[in-house]
Amino acid sequence: DMTDRIRDMLHTKEQLLLDVSHELRTPLTRMKVALEFLEDSQAKQSIQADMQEMEKMVTEILETARMQHKYENLKKQPTNLVGLLKEVLPEFENQPPGIELVEFPSEVMAAVDSEKIKTVFENVINNAIKYSQPDSGPIRIFYKSHKSYAVIRIVDQGIGIPQEELSHIFEPFYRVDKSRAKDTGGYGLGLSLCKTIMEAHDGKIEVQSRPEEGTIVSLFFPSGKS
Repeated sequence: DMTDRIRDMLHTKEQLLLDVSHELRTPLTRMKVALEFLEDSQAKQSIQADMQEMEKMVTEILETARMQHKYENLKKQPTNLVGLLKEVLPEFENQPPGIELVEFPSEVMAAVDSEKIKTVFENVINNAIKYSQPDSGPIRIFYKSHKSYAVIRIVDQGIGIPQEELSHIFEPFYRVDKSRAKDTGGYGLGLSLCKTIMEAHDGKIEVQSRPEEGTIVSLFFPSGKS
């Protein structure tokens, strides 16, 4: 019937996307090596930026597919989320507008796959930096306990997201700021994977935003679960 045909079409589309993504990895690696032998130029930088974006998209497709396959690849261990966050922050040192940890305890424990959650932190902070102006207020990261969750909030004072776009930002490769996508990668790149990872941990990710005021991304981790 129609339902089965639609399901088959979607499955075929997903499988094709996965196959193409796998096949892209080898030529991308070869191109990266070849680029190293070119002299520095604006053209080289532009090609490198395009390749990094392609790599990120390929990684997102493959990681999302892996995570959705019954979450079998999770390696959950009791982990200090504060320590994990502090491992990620040096990547963003000296990038304006800066980052502040606000009202953080020394320890927030949750059962997580450290590498997967580091990916979430990196994606969310990277988006916050891209969409902040160099002279805007610093990105602030807060912690609060909410019911049975440990909540980490990343707050920026950047360009914000229009209300009509908010419901789409967790779609794979959806870009809010299409006019600036070449420069910034588009707000939302990576958020689909973040959502999959958080849900695999029985947590969730929520986004609140106002144009010209900024964005709040809240990460909810079940506390005290193993």
